[in-house]
Amino acid sequence: MDFRTMSLNNGAKIKHLYRDSIPIVYVTVLIPVSPLDETKPSQAYLTAHMLTHGTKKRSARQIEDEIDFLAISIEKKITHDYTMLTLATTKRHLKEAIEIFFDILKNPIFPEDEFKKEVDILEKSLRQMEEDPSFIANKKFLKNLFGEHPYGRPVEGDPEKLKNLRRKDLIEFYERFYKPDKMIFSFVGDINNEELNEIKEFYIEKWEGKSPERKINTIGFTKRDKPIDVLVTRDDLTQSTIILGYEGISRKDPDFYAFSLMNYILGGGGLTSRLAKIVREEKGLAYSIYSTFTPYLLPGAFYIEVKTKAENTKNVIKIILDELKKISSNGVTEEEIKEAKLFLTGSFPLRFDTMRKISEFLPLLDFYELGNDYFLKYNEYINKVNSQDILIISKRILTQNYISVIVGPSTVKMN
Repeated sequence: MDFRTMSLNNGAKIKHLYRDSIPIVYVTVLIPVSPLDETKPSQAYLTAHMLTHGTKKRSARQIEDEIDFLAISIEKKITHDYTMLTLATTKRHLKEAIEIFFDILKNPIFPEDEFKKEVDILEKSLRQMEEDPSFIANKKFLKNLFGEHPYGRPVEGDPEKLKNLRRKDLIEFYERFYKPDKMIFSFVGDINNEELNEIKEFYIEKWEGKSPERKINTIGFTKRDKPIDVLVTRDDLTQSTIILGYEGISRKDPDFYAFSLMNYILGGGGLTSRLAKIVREEKGLAYSIYSTFTPYLLPGAFYIEVKTKAENTKNVIKIILDELKKISSNGVTEEEIKEAKLFLTGSFPLRFDTMRKISEFLPLLDFYELGNDYFLKYNEYINKVNSQDILIISKRILTQNYISVIVGPSTVKMN
């Protein structure tokens, strides 16, 4: 990863990786704005989503037609921590693609008719998502874990609150946060230093503006004296969707790598994980079961999700809790650590096996303060974790009182 990093006078940063194996260029910009900065739910999502719906010189239809004609793509990603736009273009159309990309980034106008149309589409989409048991369980779990904090709701927002959103809310959100001083750009692919310098000088360096310092509210996790069990009854279902979890860690937590290994061994390692072996292979109680965690700027969540027949619900939860107790009391074996390390270090390059993946990851090196040597040091970080490190983080996370959410038929009994 022989990329270079530039810091510009206006505060923006650029990361550049030249690859001429195929004539394609990816341009990514990370904007440090998300639901963490909203005054109303859906502001961050719709602001980013509507960037391609009209600028000072192009209508939504014109943007769509030019994107189709040039065979380029502009993808948007809105997470709980940041917003990201990625342009993919052939080298042949680089100049035209760059002009469109920076036009939508710098000159959106959020037309009223487009705004109303997108709000309607989003509301229907959210209501449809709320028919899915996994979505319901996840939403209830995060609400109980994070309360009113933005991490406690989907980045898309809440369908009930969309009626409170106005076009001016998006304009104000854009004008406040879409400034170059904290943006991180990456240019990856068949674009040389001379070509990048022209783009930098014309589109980025002359762009002025400062966004406010982010005032991110801390998470007021509620101390639980006992587990919280939530049952959502759906008599149209024959199985239960279960989510059981706890407060997790942040991306900057020093125990991140130990936690990554613990998660892999417990439930993140697919069929090789403890939970899959006992719940799926030995007991035959579920087709799939997994654990995952969300390491954000602030502590995220750690949870296990499984679907099982309604009559197996209590038994599956008991097995999960038994395994959580085992790993937080007795830790893991050296053989489990060895296998987990081999997988995580061996699969690490696959996370960057396309130029798009590289383009979208490079800005995260700065955003999460991982360091430009992260690619070189990742294996070292993983390999130096020992069984005691995993036991410590297991006790820290898994000995809390849990939160469980079950979405299933009324025949499910919690006790």
